Amino acid sequence: MTILLENPWPAILAGIVVEAILGVILVRTGRGAVLGAMGAVLVVVLALVGLEWLVVTERERVELAIEAGRAALEANDPDAVLACLGPQANSTEDLLRRVLRHVEFTSVRITRLEVGPINELTNPPSVRVQLSVRVEFNDRRGMISYRHYATDLELMLRQYGDRWLVTDHRWEDERYGHP
Repeated sequence: MTILLENPWPAILAGIVVEAILGVILVRTGRGAVLGAMGAVLVVVLALVGLEWLVVTERERVELAIEAGRAALEANDPDAVLACLGPQANSTEDLLRRVLRHVEFTSVRITRLEVGPINELTNPPSVRVQLSVRVEFNDRRGMISYRHYATDLELMLRQYGDRWLVTDHRWEDERYGHP
């Protein structure tokens, strides 16, 4: 059921298949009752797509939190970036403060986003997110010779009230003192 609430394409594709089958039946039999069935299938598909649009799942809330952080980085808004962090995100906060002091982002794009299963057994609930990011930036100190950077990272998020906040990160890049 969750798949229908997170992605409209299964409902749309199933509707297309059923409509095609009903279309063949209509052409072969010529019965007007098939048109009624086709209309009913269309209404059901539209209702499922509308339901998917209306219902925001926890996975979608996590994706929205990641998008908010991406937009805050791209806007070079330190307060908005730090607002995406949970209370115990000390190492992540230190890294972001250092980066935001030294670079001005011109573009931040997420090229891959994989939200893991939400762990309801932790208190508060948690989730791991794998993502690939490509950033373009200007170095305020003029010490970095390149203007873009792509990397894979893992973010750990926890749910605080109705918000998902980053609590930790893993990033394999020795230039910045990470494992």
